[in-house]
Amino acid sequence: MNYEAIEALMGVTAPWIIHEIHINKTYNRAEICIGMAKSGWFGTRRAIQNFDGHHKVWRHLSMGTMRCNVRVDYPAGGVLPDAPWSGDSRSPFSHALGNQIISLLSEGLSLGTISRLLELDADQLWQFKHGIDTGKLGSAAKIMANARKPAETAIAEEQAVENISSLPPISDTVWQDLLTGDKVLDMRNLGLRLLLTRLRQQYSMAQDDDVRKLKVQQLRQYFEKNAGAAVYEIEQLMGAVQ
Repeated sequence: MNYEAIEALMGVTAPWIIHEIHINKTYNRAEICIGMAKSGWFGTRRAIQNFDGHHKVWRHLSMGTMRCNVRVDYPAGGVLPDAPWSGDSRSPFSHALGNQIISLLSEGLSLGTISRLLELDADQLWQFKHGIDTGKLGSAAKIMANARKPAETAIAEEQAVENISSLPPISDTVWQDLLTGDKVLDMRNLGLRLLLTRLRQQYSMAQDDDVRKLKVQQLRQYFEKNAGAAVYEIEQLMGAVQ
């Protein structure tokens, strides 16, 4: 396994190194272990400083379809690195995943929807949201507070009502075209991108029409429930059926 390539992909830089990667194919899960390299040691990935087992584990961004955890070994009382693959000691999620969750919350998605989209533990997700609401995760709280102003919310709600009435009917072939990839939207909505990726995979593997119809329904329902946050994408849909 090319550890250097994964370090470059994740943004892991000196003095930190990836020293082990554990992959569980049964549960489709990976754990990436990051530590501080021993000075003057070369030629081995296990040459890391020993902090008596002191570490923190966060759920990180998935790698393709594989769920990913990051374990960071660091000294007790030490400062955690301010890196996307690291996180707050009170948070169950890395900074990168936390920012993704905040983006989805700012788009108006419910915790239940986010839990399903990102395959996150519901209790951990609630704890993270509670940390935002109470200010314990300060940086996240600021992002969330500035994500959408009240006036913007009111405008978005009015636009959502108008957009729902303009959505193509479920019988329109544009929904199937989106799921087969014959129709491609320029998507700014992160939640929609995540959902459509998963639904396309499920649609292509479906063995009967009933399952395919269900996927079409799920896609249209997302547009209905999140019409205010998917204005840009809905405008493209309306243009495609005219």
